[in-house]
Amino acid sequence: MPHNELNELRDRAHRFLLEADRPVETQQIARHLFGPQRHEMPEAQVVVRSLLETDPRFLRTHGRRWSARWAPHLQHDCGDAAYVVVDLETTGSVIGVDEIMEVGVVRLEGDRVVEQFTTRLRTSRGIPPWVSRLTGINNGDLADAPELDDMAPRIVELLEGAVFVAHDIRFDLPFLRWSLLQHDFPFPCRTGLCTLQLSRSLWPDLPSHSLSELAVSLGLAHDQPHRAGDDALAAAGVLQMALEAARGLGRSTLGDLMELDSGTARGARRSAES
Repeated sequence: MPHNELNELRDRAHRFLLEADRPVETQQIARHLFGPQRHEMPEAQVVVRSLLETDPRFLRTHGRRWSARWAPHLQHDCGDAAYVVVDLETTGSVIGVDEIMEVGVVRLEGDRVVEQFTTRLRTSRGIPPWVSRLTGINNGDLADAPELDDMAPRIVELLEGAVFVAHDIRFDLPFLRWSLLQHDFPFPCRTGLCTLQLSRSLWPDLPSHSLSELAVSLGLAHDQPHRAGDDALAAAGVLQMALEAARGLGRSTLGDLMELDSGTARGARRSAES
């Protein structure tokens, strides 16, 4: 493809993402650039990724979506944002097959925890033995639990106006979004942060970045690993410490956090110490 055509595609993608109010999937950008007949073709999405990865105007977000680096939704000051930290315990990992059996939510405004919410959810799918061993939740525990339809309004209320946060956002965000939409409830979060990615960027020398090991390294309480409420509270603690560490590196916006990697964090620390 001629160089001027590649530049035109990049410019069109940049204008599209600047106007978007949230990060956008590769497939949606391909649809915008190549039309509905070609956007699902693997080569179209490969072209989009190669175009955006080599252009500094674009940023890959924690949810593996794309944003314009200076898009308005990434310019909010981290200290002024609301965050909703979510952890899900599910019957398995396959979206569309497995179901949420427990959800934990911690909402922070600035650095302060303002609400905590935890509930089990009744499922139509049985809990596999390995999941019961991991979480301690069995089918009998869910017999009298409410269904997602009953709890979704409260969950959506907590999500409203907040940055979605999870320790591995690539699992929790799409699983919860799909589950809510399947039950005709909105998913109001515009963007998200991953405490797993933040911890790897800010503290690359820690022996492990799993939530349980991270809590030990950072001195955070985490009494019941693999239970949604306790995991959400531990991840909220990681987020609070990550925000403080990022401020120490001069990173103050959501976009700054998305750009962090272990190399930039180490470099900023060395500059501050010299």
